[in-house]
Amino acid sequence: MKIIRNSSHPTPPLALTIGNFDGVHLGHLKIIDEVKKIAKEKNLASAILTFEPHPISFFNPAKAQDFRINSLAEKLKIFSEKKIDYVIILPFNKIFSEISASDFVQKILVEALDVKHLTIGYDFTFGKNREGNFKLLEEESRKFNFTLTEILPVKNHEQTCSSSAVRKLLREGKIAEANKILGRAFAISGLVNEGKKLASQLGFPTANLITKPHLIKPKSGVYKTKTFIPFLKKEFLSITNFGLKPTPYALHLTPNIHLFETHLPNFSENIYGKKIIVEFIDFIREEKKFTSLEELKEQIAKDVKKITL
Repeated sequence: MKIIRNSSHPTPPLALTIGNFDGVHLGHLKIIDEVKKIAKEKNLASAILTFEPHPISFFNPAKAQDFRINSLAEKLKIFSEKKIDYVIILPFNKIFSEISASDFVQKILVEALDVKHLTIGYDFTFGKNREGNFKLLEEESRKFNFTLTEILPVKNHEQTCSSSAVRKLLREGKIAEANKILGRAFAISGLVNEGKKLASQLGFPTANLITKPHLIKPKSGVYKTKTFIPFLKKEFLSITNFGLKPTPYALHLTPNIHLFETHLPNFSENIYGKKIIVEFIDFIREEKKFTSLEELKEQIAKDVKKITL
């Protein structure tokens, strides 16, 4: 997979799709599969055009905090696994936001990227003030001689697969439902921080992660998880608490920092400073404040028993 970070880079004739692809859920995957199919049929290179940062960072910076389902690196990893030939990443800024829909088609899709087939989702809009839609693309496709496909909504039971639906479910702690729309487990990743080792004193050492502010946070609480440790090339059943640490020993931590704490039962390797990937499987219980560390210890033992049964 080749990554291109500007539209002036030459490309072969493309079968292209466009979007933010936040979460790369089942609806997105259907679009990507269609792009690959068309590319093969028409002897074109398959390509995805996406934006960085997410447009919401430009239009509503405050809302952009705790928003994105995955990072750019995670998104690119999925694109690579899907064996897409090209990913074009365009900067979303003031200049780009003022490009008219017609100019976007002519100057970027046709002249710069040599798009021969375009596949879009049912709700795709583009251009200044979101003036571009499927109807405009139909007119432009006849004018510039490229073909066009619109993909209808993908549903999981009655739920339309969308990034907004995933965000809502994650914030409600409905991890299993969110995972069904994603087609895989929601995950976080990062380097393990060396904390105060207070959890170790309770007999339940944890790997602590603080994710970037723009990445979405699930509902505070305790989750059944799986943790993959790349340098060991192993996956472990785990339990993860996410929240503000309401228990007394939280006084030792920086206040108002949301922290992911993952405990791997029967695991003793030193992984401080190492990258881990934590996949969320199900919600176990709400976060709560305990009156003593002994009460907390007893509850953690109960939580661990739940995931190992």
